[in-house]
Amino acid sequence: MTEVVPDHKWRRPSTDASRKSLERVQNIIGDFDADHTMKYYDYWSEHYEQDLENLDYKVPDFMAESLFSFLSPSNWTDKSFTVLDIGAGTGQMAIALSKIQYAGLIDALDGNSLMLKKAQSKNLYRNLTRHLLTTESPLPHDSNAYNVVVCCCAMVPALIQPECLPDMVRVVKCGGLLYFTTRATDGNNSFRARVDEQLNRMYESGLIRFKSEAVIPQYSWPVEEIGEDGQKHFIAAVAICVEKIKSSD
Repeated sequence: MTEVVPDHKWRRPSTDASRKSLERVQNIIGDFDADHTMKYYDYWSEHYEQDLENLDYKVPDFMAESLFSFLSPSNWTDKSFTVLDIGAGTGQMAIALSKIQYAGLIDALDGNSLMLKKAQSKNLYRNLTRHLLTTESPLPHDSNAYNVVVCCCAMVPALIQPECLPDMVRVVKCGGLLYFTTRATDGNNSFRARVDEQLNRMYESGLIRFKSEAVIPQYSWPVEEIGEDGQKHFIAAVAICVEKIKSSD
């Protein structure tokens, strides 16, 4: 059973820098329309990477290390192996993959041009595509195209909706993986229910099978600076991995 961190446990970090970083993160938590979200990311792009550092953001590292365990060594070193990074932001997922010597190709997709410009500067992506994934605007990629599709912290109410999951699976090769996160907080329960609904439909149709579901305790900022156990406590996320077992038409 996935752990849920109650919203009432969210606490502000103690330093001025981390408080400002948290405020910027909280400003994008909500059910905003796409135009509002992209305008906010225009502003946030200048602070984004420093904010992630201030808030001790480790999710891309967790996902990269998990992918390393899911895939064979030959996949990891195959220069023709392909990953699509949906909601790539400034390139944190590609950085995490490169840290553990992933040798294949990575394509980036994000709805914000300023974020993608920073991702491009990392020189870790083959292709970078500006595109905001919605149910009305599906991915501009062929079906059955990628060995792995990752979506790190972009499946949230203000960004990618659960109803986009079938299109994300569409571009995965048969035998490939979709690996994504969403928040594990009680305020995200209804959103998570929509995620489960889409996944269960694809499972029941024989399109996917479930591979892994894991809580990431150190999702973002501290819930409280030091807990009773002497450790930092963090808002949790859940990372879900499914394997595609039938090619898309």
